[in-house]
Amino acid sequence: MPLTCRFYENEFPAENDVVVAVVTSIADGGSYVVLPEYDNAAGMILHSELSRRRIRSINKHIRVGRSDIVLVIRVDPEKRYIDLSKRLVPIEDVCVCQERYAKAKVNQIVRHAAEKLGYTEKEQLKDLCAKTVWFFDKKYANSGGSYEAFRRAVQNPSVLDACDIDEKTKEMLLQDIRHRLMPQAVKLRADFEVSCFAYEGIDAVRRALHAGLALSTEDLPIKINLIAPPLYVLTTQTLEWNKGLARLEQVLETIKASIEEQEGSFKLQQKVKLEDANKEVSGDDDDDEDVDEDDDSGSEGRNNLHQDSSHLTWCTCFLLV
Repeated sequence: MPLTCRFYENEFPAENDVVVAVVTSIADGGSYVVLPEYDNAAGMILHSELSRRRIRSINKHIRVGRSDIVLVIRVDPEKRYIDLSKRLVPIEDVCVCQERYAKAKVNQIVRHAAEKLGYTEKEQLKDLCAKTVWFFDKKYANSGGSYEAFRRAVQNPSVLDACDIDEKTKEMLLQDIRHRLMPQAVKLRADFEVSCFAYEGIDAVRRALHAGLALSTEDLPIKINLIAPPLYVLTTQTLEWNKGLARLEQVLETIKASIEEQEGSFKLQQKVKLEDANKEVSGDDDDDEDVDEDDDSGSEGRNNLHQDSSHLTWCTCFLLV
């Protein structure tokens, strides 16, 4: 039988706490539930506490196996029993509870690490939780403190140095943390127009784009692709979307300042936004196409502008006068 442990240091929830309950059975007078956050502590929801409205069918309000957000009415630590209410849950607390519950699942990381370490006693798991999850929750004074600490440990393992655990346990925890909490790369995109009808013309446009691409780094690579003159798409992929957002806005400001200084014009068509990683968009293909300039078919091909090392490569560019 797998080891289990409560998510928090407190053995029972406090009165007026909003918690997650899983229904185990339905009786005549009420429904029996368990609280996963508190090591499946038993509780009961009277049918009169299911809804503020008249109840015509119990199954419309509660079902066996379903998780519900409930409010703690009374707690009896001696009898280890908890009275709960579904109808008294404040609407604004539902999302807060769901978010807290999702973050508290870092308990699964610790539990899995304990299994790999060969723990057989529940007290061993509790001790590990006390030194890791509960330690960070207490340190940051909120139940999501351990989640944030574990997330930082993905990039900075020294975060776990504050825990009173040996190197073997720390390494086992880090393996699970990296596996479960590794952030997903997000793609950011912005569309803009840049043109110049002054003497410098296309050279001014190229200089402006070069100025923007100069802000590209190995950690945060910037790409600029030509969709159709004068429309360009600016993209980047990053693990930290807020840093990516700030960098793309900086690139756009740099391009705007450069082209306007050379008597050109800049227009932002679409602000920086998150792009679906699985969605292919116009101007987002980096594959080069060979185009025969002597072809009489009249096809102009697709115009691409991308960064190759520290310079731009024009794959195809037809200037219409």
